[in-house]
Amino acid sequence: MNDWRMYTDATGEESTHTAWHEVLQAIATLDGERCTLVHAAYGEHVDLVVAGGDNGKVLVQWKEYEPSEQHFVLTLDAPVHTLETLTVEGSEAAFPGTWCVPLEQAIPVCGDILRTCELATYEGIRWLPVEEASPTV
Repeated sequence: MNDWRMYTDATGEESTHTAWHEVLQAIATLDGERCTLVHAAYGEHVDLVVAGGDNGKVLVQWKEYEPSEQHFVLTLDAPVHTLETLTVEGSEAAFPGTWCVPLEQAIPVCGDILRTCELATYEGIRWLPVEEASPTV
């Protein structure tokens, strides 16, 4: 999959015809300060948004548009009963702790999804449909 459109707040610009590994490199640079958002889209079919980077944690969202619209958030399997704050484009936002995945766990998941455009299963984390996700702690 080497035809992604990508936007990062670090550059403030959208790039086209971006290879999956270039998107993954941008995700790996999320630091919660200078670079806090990577949005990658493959045609009009799917979107991957990774945000944050504060203290090595990120929020990962995946949205599919065909055959029907589906929206997922990557969550930790272990219960976390706190809110965590992530910086996204200069503003702080609070998210359930289970939605704030360590970047080192998110990188292989994002690499797989950027290469295949398919959700897979992983130990310790899972994709949760947003309509099932409760934003409360």
